[in-house]
Amino acid sequence: MKRRNIQLLTLIILMAFPSFLFSQPPSLLEWNQFRGLNRNGINNYQIKQDTLFEGSYKMLWKKDIGSAFSEIVIADENIYTMFSEKVDSLKGFEYVAAYNSNTGNELWRSKVDSIFIDVDGWGDAPRSTPAVDGKNLYCLSGQGELTALDKITGKIIWKRDFVKEFGSTRPRWGYSTSPMLIDDMVLIEAGGIDSNTFIAFDKNSGEIKWAKGSGVAQYNSPTITEIDGTKQIIFANGPKIYSFNLSGDTLWSYNSPISSPTGMPVVIDNNKIFVSAIRNIGFVIIEIQNNIPKEIARGTDLKTDYSSCVYYNGYIFGFHVAALQCISAETGKKMWTKRGFGKGSLILVGDKLLVLSDKGKIIQVEATGEKYTEQGSFQAIEGKSWTAPSFANGRLYVRNLTEMACFVL
Repeated sequence: MKRRNIQLLTLIILMAFPSFLFSQPPSLLEWNQFRGLNRNGINNYQIKQDTLFEGSYKMLWKKDIGSAFSEIVIADENIYTMFSEKVDSLKGFEYVAAYNSNTGNELWRSKVDSIFIDVDGWGDAPRSTPAVDGKNLYCLSGQGELTALDKITGKIIWKRDFVKEFGSTRPRWGYSTSPMLIDDMVLIEAGGIDSNTFIAFDKNSGEIKWAKGSGVAQYNSPTITEIDGTKQIIFANGPKIYSFNLSGDTLWSYNSPISSPTGMPVVIDNNKIFVSAIRNIGFVIIEIQNNIPKEIARGTDLKTDYSSCVYYNGYIFGFHVAALQCISAETGKKMWTKRGFGKGSLILVGDKLLVLSDKGKIIQVEATGEKYTEQGSFQAIEGKSWTAPSFANGRLYVRNLTEMACFVL
């Protein structure tokens, strides 16, 4: 009788576990492209503890990988990122690879291009973050080759060379924009001539579905929002902000006082766009009504460098040069500031900011505009940590220039 009860209990657990797993929304389980599922740096998972203390987190694994600044993306129990390996001081190759999320063990790797060498010595190799869907993975090399691969085997399906095919000029610090997936399209800033600045490629074939715009390749990535029932693809290129519908029709454009932003545009309440850059006035917020953009705020209190901001509950959080800062999304007024993290990065998990310092420390901060409230920290990784964290299924993924690690919260 006792054995029978144990068998019954085991059966109930086995039946319940997959039901629990598959009942979780994708927004909790995946971080499938740059800045996450919705490209806003947010995962809705609720971290239970209000204090990050020893014992509330556990390192699952840490792994050495080659040099790169790519984020870690997570889908279907696997993780994906880019890295490089040198054969001498001037030559080498860039790779994209898949790893088991539970162990960090490599599943496959594919060579996608020759290595990009940074002339200023900030760090060589890929800057872009891959994107994955149900079948494929899409990645952009530092030299400007967009590659589609089978995400199970790593087999290359198609390639497009931005320099050779579209006359694009390679940026000083390499191609850094990250591909965005919408429906059957891969959207990306190619920086090509002859109206080939912004291109939508067919996911399966690599054929061009539409191409628009004029402007050189920059370091920014596109985002998406929905305004008045229409999905709008937002690009910020040079001193202009552009909006296209899914068919490639121009909905509106705006001459921005912010030139050459590197952080992604941030969507506020669907119909407002925040753009910022370090070598400009600071930031601008525009509101779109009936496809007419209008400036509603600007200021100098949030000048972002390479790190993108997040929006939550009426406030924008980000790095103002080398200080973590919070401003009002309505007025642009500075609410609070905190130094000591260098030029770090951040994401939002539930109602908590997870901040990564540029030396690899994770700091949990309450996402409120009232005051800076730190909720604990730990040293996650060592060395130059310029890549934003990723979060999925209760796990935090971090990387520096040459290592990556996974923590369970």
